[in-house]
Amino acid sequence: MQHVRYCSPFVDETLQRHTAWADDLDQHQPPTGEQLQRHIDQHGLDAGLRRFRACHMVRIIWRDLCGLASLDETFADLTALAECCLQAALDAHYQRLVEKHGVPRDADGAAQALTVIGLGKFGGGELNLSSDIDIIFCYGHNGECDGGGNRPLSNEQFFIRQARAVIASLSDITEHGFCFRVDTRLRPFGDSGPLCTSLAALEQYYQREGRDWERYALIKARPVAGDLDMGRLLMQQVRPFVYRRYIDFSAVEALQDMHANVRDDARRTDRLDDIKRGPGGIREIEFLAQCFQLLRGGRETSLQTPSLQQALASITELGLLDAAAVSEIRQDYVYLRQLENRIQALRDQQTHSMPAGEDLLRLARAMGHGADKAGAEELHGELARVRQRVEQRFRDIFPEREQSTSDPKWVEAWRHMQSGRQDIEPAEALPAEQPMSLFLRSLQRLPLSQRAHRRLDQFMPVLLQRLDRQALDDDSLNRIFDLVLAICQRSAYLLLLVQNASALDRLIDLFQRSTWIAAQVIRFPALLDELIDPSLGQQIPSRSELQQSINRLGTAAPGTEMALEGLNYLKLATTLRIAVAQLEGSLTGEDAQHALARLADGVLQGVLDLARGEIEARHGRFPPLENADSEETAADEAVRDGNTLAIIAYGSLGANETGYESDLDIIFLFNDASHTSDGQRSLTPERYYARLAQRLLSFLTAMTPAGRLYEVDTRLRPNGRAGSLVSSLAAFSEYQLKQAWTWELQALTRSRFVAGNPRTGEKFREIRQQALARPRDRQELQRELADMRARMAQEHGAADAGPKHQPGGLVDIEFLIQLGVLSLAHSQPDVLRHTASLQQLKALVKQGFFTAAEGEALRITSLALRQQRMLASLVSERPVSLPPQASQVADLYARLLGEPDQPPAPSA
Repeated sequence: MQHVRYCSPFVDETLQRHTAWADDLDQHQPPTGEQLQRHIDQHGLDAGLRRFRACHMVRIIWRDLCGLASLDETFADLTALAECCLQAALDAHYQRLVEKHGVPRDADGAAQALTVIGLGKFGGGELNLSSDIDIIFCYGHNGECDGGGNRPLSNEQFFIRQARAVIASLSDITEHGFCFRVDTRLRPFGDSGPLCTSLAALEQYYQREGRDWERYALIKARPVAGDLDMGRLLMQQVRPFVYRRYIDFSAVEALQDMHANVRDDARRTDRLDDIKRGPGGIREIEFLAQCFQLLRGGRETSLQTPSLQQALASITELGLLDAAAVSEIRQDYVYLRQLENRIQALRDQQTHSMPAGEDLLRLARAMGHGADKAGAEELHGELARVRQRVEQRFRDIFPEREQSTSDPKWVEAWRHMQSGRQDIEPAEALPAEQPMSLFLRSLQRLPLSQRAHRRLDQFMPVLLQRLDRQALDDDSLNRIFDLVLAICQRSAYLLLLVQNASALDRLIDLFQRSTWIAAQVIRFPALLDELIDPSLGQQIPSRSELQQSINRLGTAAPGTEMALEGLNYLKLATTLRIAVAQLEGSLTGEDAQHALARLADGVLQGVLDLARGEIEARHGRFPPLENADSEETAADEAVRDGNTLAIIAYGSLGANETGYESDLDIIFLFNDASHTSDGQRSLTPERYYARLAQRLLSFLTAMTPAGRLYEVDTRLRPNGRAGSLVSSLAAFSEYQLKQAWTWELQALTRSRFVAGNPRTGEKFREIRQQALARPRDRQELQRELADMRARMAQEHGAADAGPKHQPGGLVDIEFLIQLGVLSLAHSQPDVLRHTASLQQLKALVKQGFFTAAEGEALRITSLALRQQRMLASLVSERPVSLPPQASQVADLYARLLGEPDQPPAPSA
């Protein structure tokens, strides 16, 4: 008791006036509307509000100073206290005005009510002990009250009167003190705007008039009182204003201006002792989190939260900052907010400055130090270390604004280019004449805003200066200029490149080295954001990381369209990372293929989940599969899922050898059942899964602003195009065991389960094993494979007979490996364990089908060609040539399968 009374004179004085309040202070009793109503019934509205607030403030401070409440619990209680008081004032003044003027109604006669949107710490649920409450008042629709009279009161007039009365009831100082200070200056047009705004007017304001600082403020907006449903509707309507769909570089300048203001404000002499606005203070941590929210929240919906703590958790989960750094930031934030609360607990005053004299000793004791000079010095030292860490972290993440480093002579050169005058001698040699001339002519045809012209004039000298350092060919220059043309109408990207010198340098390097990367970035400029990341090309997401990102997109996106767009961008960004890693040598061709296959696996599962959600909403579900096996009963829920559809990959995806532009060869299997789905529009399993597969295919091939996911080929299903899109396991087994052609068995060697129900996937593996492990006549098998290879050679002809199809190329290697797998599978079923060519090859060498020397020639040739082909996808006109070991492969093929009639081979 004495500890709290000493640390908080406010609590001491209040308990002296209200001795009964000292009972049960240790008990957690969150503020509720029922408790408040009892105070109002006993003391009247204004006095009841103030007494209720004072009573709970004593309890909240007591529990904080005794260490009985966490900071989050204190935040929650203070926020609940403000919400209760605000709602009670709203209700009381609404009833009073209705009795006088009638119920406000819209044109259709529907009753209207006021909604209160909380902002700042109130919106974030993080009120401190003496916070203002920042709010905006709004109502649904215009109309008038139904109280009659010659001049009925309009809805706007009614709600303005209600809002004014609410503000007075909360913030006027009476003999009982005050309840909460109310700040409404964040409303549209500030103090000069109407106190209350209709929903339509508010939405229109943010669409037409909204400024960048208002986007920043609305990050922490949430409905706190009144008509909460209408408040949630408003939040949905303004979300596109706050959170842009792509990485929002248009906010960069505004954030930099705000950032400069935060720093300038912190450096003021009178802010040095201010733990909120001073250097290393609370505001710097809040700004840090909200910048990530504003820039990336449109794409990462988990960042769309008014809570700073939840935002920091999402920043960690998304890998935007190192987890250890975020943990340190969170600890420092908790310390500063606890200190802020205990400063304000001294006198119940809205201050953020360190006190002096006796109050400093009280604060030192409240923070766990001694109530003496030594304790005060310890407190100052601890605070200094925290603020120094925060300030340093702030500088590391938000360095001082880069100034353009363009040389004045390049500014002059750019002006010369734009002038088009031939009588002026440029100060510097300009890039190649033809690419520059084409670029300038194209630029003149673009309708650019004044801002875009200004940013282009800022960017071009910087670009020209860098191009001068390198001897780029015309094709590379054309690609770079094509990008400038693509982004200059979205000029924030130009600003991004000016202020991120490393990103611009990397862009020029990649555009010079890879036509594929250049084409991707030109088509999807949002990928420029990836160039900022220094880990580009170094960190490729693992399978679990990809799945987490895909799951997050599926659950957090507000709709299927946004989820698909998010998946498309994820695919683009991840593929870019893989391409850069291979180009820079940190991934081999084989590693890149495996990474692309992992990506496709994850995307297929994500799209299947999206399609499944839509089909289940229309047609219901199937009951979970019964399981007689007691061991299996404890297995993962997904195995027992009533939805038994599985996706089986063939070809390059089935073999984990996916390329940058690979189609997906897939089929669909399901475990047949006699029951139908349980929805109102129930379907048989075959029709249900056919619709699910069709929906999935439409999602995979749908065009979004971020492109389409994949081209898909389903012709490898039983009976090809003539067969059903989906097959039951029984029908698939019957076909593979009794009807499949040899070429279909070849395809089956490179097939695997990739998404959907794991049990169905396991059943597929069993069928695959049975079909491939049947005994075969070796000579008949060799003849069939040789005939198939000869037909392939004829189909491709001389024009297509590149290193893949030439003697000793990849097709020969695949046929040789498939010969080995189909020959040995009956006696050595281990050769079926893998679907990737090189793993199968390893197993065949182990079983003696190939000698060690033959296996090595096959392995080296395969790896060399795959690496070259993958690089050729990234760099147009890059030659792909057979390695010396290919001659050994050709000899081996001729010996085992006979020499097919090959077309003339062009020079590589």
